[in-house]
Amino acid sequence: MSDVAALKAEIEALTRRNEALTQELAACQQREARYRGILDAQQELVVRFTRDQRLTYVNGAYCRYFGEAAESFIGTSIVPVLAEEERARVEMEIGKLGKDNPVWISEQRVHRPDGSLGWHRWTDYVILDEAGEVVEFQGVGTDVTEAREAAEAMRKQNEQLERAAVERAAQLRNFYTLTESVPDAVALVDGEGVIFYANPAYVRLAGNSEAPVGKRVVEVYPEVQETLVEAMRQVQRSGFWQGELLLPCKERGQLVVIATLVTIEGASGSGGVLGMVLRDVSAERKAEVERESLQARVIEAQDAMIRELSTPLLPLAEQVLALPLIGMMDNRRAAVVLDTLLNGVVEHQASTVLIDVTGVGIMDSHVADVLMRTAKAVRLLGAEVVLTGIQPHVAQTLVTLGVDVGAVVTLRSLKDGITFALRRKRQAAAAEQG
Repeated sequence: MSDVAALKAEIEALTRRNEALTQELAACQQREARYRGILDAQQELVVRFTRDQRLTYVNGAYCRYFGEAAESFIGTSIVPVLAEEERARVEMEIGKLGKDNPVWISEQRVHRPDGSLGWHRWTDYVILDEAGEVVEFQGVGTDVTEAREAAEAMRKQNEQLERAAVERAAQLRNFYTLTESVPDAVALVDGEGVIFYANPAYVRLAGNSEAPVGKRVVEVYPEVQETLVEAMRQVQRSGFWQGELLLPCKERGQLVVIATLVTIEGASGSGGVLGMVLRDVSAERKAEVERESLQARVIEAQDAMIRELSTPLLPLAEQVLALPLIGMMDNRRAAVVLDTLLNGVVEHQASTVLIDVTGVGIMDSHVADVLMRTAKAVRLLGAEVVLTGIQPHVAQTLVTLGVDVGAVVTLRSLKDGITFALRRKRQAAAAEQG
């Protein structure tokens, strides 16, 4: 009977133990369900896998990411997801995980659901049993493709900015070196018209012991204040102005300066930066005046020579002169002809003057009027004008124009005129002897 009681007591104890284990199992299942629910609600990708990299669990985020149900992943390898170049490295690093090396954090190149290559960041760690042996591995991952691309874009942008900064610094050094050595006066002016940079040539041109930096442009050159104010207004409108300024200088008197103003850069809320270049052209202007004066004298000498060559007065014999006319006859040349002829008559005490018009290009009313007025003036000095070189078309033109040449002897050629003049001279000499 005692054995039966003992057996009964043992059965009751086992029953109670079974009930306790059942309750504990239910509690564990509830905890696991809550744990899985938490994992499934995570945005991160959560997986569990064995030493040979086969999946034993994937959470909802992993399924949503790859667009498949959890059942399609369980028992499959994680290797196909990895890019070819990553597989050996991942296998090696997971193989190193254990009790003494429980965590591995890495970024891996992977095949994304759309077929493109991207990047995942995974934190893999070991799950140990009570004896400290590795049961399986759990990984928590996120897609960091966009973050890496953004970081790469930021890196490239930073590199570009650094290169631009280096280039800008080099440009500024070059600008400084150039402007410090050029003979032109160079200054930079802010939107308020205040000079914040001036090269040595600008300081010299300013002509005072105080540096122009920090002063307004109109204070440095008060003599041309109105012009500079209007120039800066125009630069703000159109970006460019150029003009000539007259600046006083104690050592050299008044300077002639070509001023150029240009917008270099603009900034919101300000008038921008103006570049001012002043070039002293006083020496050039003086040389131009001297050159123009010399040119005027040369032209005057050339005109005198041309007048002399175009109106050659030829003494043919005593008291006989010849004036061959060639080319066009304008008012200026007509005056020269008249002046030359009258002076020649007086100088040579001529009694006969031959005017040959063979070389006159056009015989019109103007030329005819010049000839008639010349003949009248010569007669007033006691000499006779003989007009030679009258061709048939010239005679017809004179008749058509109604020119009265009756008071003037006209002959066909200069040769006839010379013969006529010499005969008249012999006749006059014979009359005096008789």
